[in-house]
Amino acid sequence: MTARVTAEWNPLRRVVVRSPGMEAFFGLLEPYAALYERVFSLAKARKEHEELVETLRTGFGVHVAYLDQILLQAAGRQTHVAEELVERVLATVAFRGPTAARARREFRQSIRSLDREQLIETLVLSPEFRFEQGRGPRSVESYATLRQPLTNLFFLRDQQAVTDRGIVLGRPAKPPRRREAELTGFIWRVSGEAPVAEIQRGTFEGGDFLPAGSFALLGTGDRTNATGVQEFLAGGVGVPEVGVVHQPRHPLLDRADPMVNMHLDTYLNFPGEGIAVGYREMLALARVDIYHREGGKYRKRECSWLLPYLEKIHGFRVIGISTLEQLCYASNFLTVRDRAIVVPDVARNAERVLANLGRVAERDPRYNRLYLQAAHDYAELRANGQFFPHKPAAKELGLEAVRVPLENLTGAFGGAHCLTATLERG
Repeated sequence: MTARVTAEWNPLRRVVVRSPGMEAFFGLLEPYAALYERVFSLAKARKEHEELVETLRTGFGVHVAYLDQILLQAAGRQTHVAEELVERVLATVAFRGPTAARARREFRQSIRSLDREQLIETLVLSPEFRFEQGRGPRSVESYATLRQPLTNLFFLRDQQAVTDRGIVLGRPAKPPRRREAELTGFIWRVSGEAPVAEIQRGTFEGGDFLPAGSFALLGTGDRTNATGVQEFLAGGVGVPEVGVVHQPRHPLLDRADPMVNMHLDTYLNFPGEGIAVGYREMLALARVDIYHREGGKYRKRECSWLLPYLEKIHGFRVIGISTLEQLCYASNFLTVRDRAIVVPDVARNAERVLANLGRVAERDPRYNRLYLQAAHDYAELRANGQFFPHKPAAKELGLEAVRVPLENLTGAFGGAHCLTATLERG
C-alpha cells in the first residue's frame, strides 16, 4: 500500500483515526494547556467519533483503520517491532527518588507481561513516578505525574500530510503536541508507509496543507513556520505550483489570535473540483506567495491574495461562510468524493461556540466585536435556516453533505478534517 493524495476532492479510499482516550480526560481537567477550546463530555465525544467512523465506513465505503490497531498488528507480525515498542516505553517512563533504581529495574524485568495495549497507552500518557521513603519496611510514597500526555492525538490530521509523493512527517509547533509525530512516524514506518520526507528543523502541521490537483496550498503562521515550509518544498511535494498562504489576523480582532484560524483548513477547504468553502473576509486578507517548480526546485515567482488567487487565477467558485460558521468549523469538513462531504453539524455546534465566545469576551473586551458579529450571525442563520451546508450556492453546485454531531469533539479545536489522517484518494 502506498499513501498518496493529489486533490482533496478525489474519492477517499483510506483514513486512519484514533478515538479520544484517557489522555483526553487529563486534557479536559486543564483545557487551556491542552490546547482545547472549552470543556466537553469525553463520553459523548467518543460516541461522536464512533458515529463519524460509521458514517465513513457504511455511508461511503471508506476503509477506516485505527492507529493503535495498526501498531498492534505490526508488533504481532514482526518481533523487531514488538521489541522497539518495549524499548520506546522503557525510554518514556521515568522514575525519581530514593527507590527509583529498584523500580526501574523491576519495570524492565516485568514490562513484557504488560498487554501491548497498555504499552501504547503508556507511550501516550508518558508517566513519571517520584518516590519518597518513609519509616518502616515498604513504606514508600509514590507520586505519579504525566509529562505532557498526548491530549490531541485523536486529531490525526496534523502529525503529517499526504501529498502526491507520500507521507510527509511533520513537526508540531506546540510542546504538548511535539511527541505525536514521533509516535505516528514510528507507526507509519512499521506498517510499510515510510515517510518520503520529514520536517526536522522547522515546524509543520498537516492542517496547513490542502492539495488541489495541479497546485497545492501550504499555510504558514503559528503552527507551520518559514523553515518548515522550505523543508516541505524541498522534498515533500512535486506538483507544478504551491501557494504558500500567510496566516491572516482575524478581521474582527485588533490583535492576532492564531487559535481562531490555527490551520489553513479552519477557514478554507475544497468540497469538489473547482469549488472552495471559506470565510471570504479572511481569504481576502491572506497573502499568498506563489512558487513554481522549475528544474526540480520551487522558486517564488509572484504574490497575490488568497481570494483572488482562488477565484481569478484558478477559477474556483468560493462558497462563503459567516464569522460564526467559521468558528464552528464549517470548513473543517472531510471530502469523501467530488461534491460530497462529511461535515460537523454547524447548527448544533453554534450555541456552544457562541456561549464560550461570550465568556471570552467578558474576560477580554477585545473580543466584543467578534462576539457581537457571531451573535448576529446566529440570529440570522437560525431565522433563515442557512447554516452551512444549507446555502443556496451549495445547492446550486450540487453539493451533497452528511452532517455528523461533533459538538463535543469540536471543543478541542477541530472538526471532521482534523480527526482523520487521509492516506489514499483516487
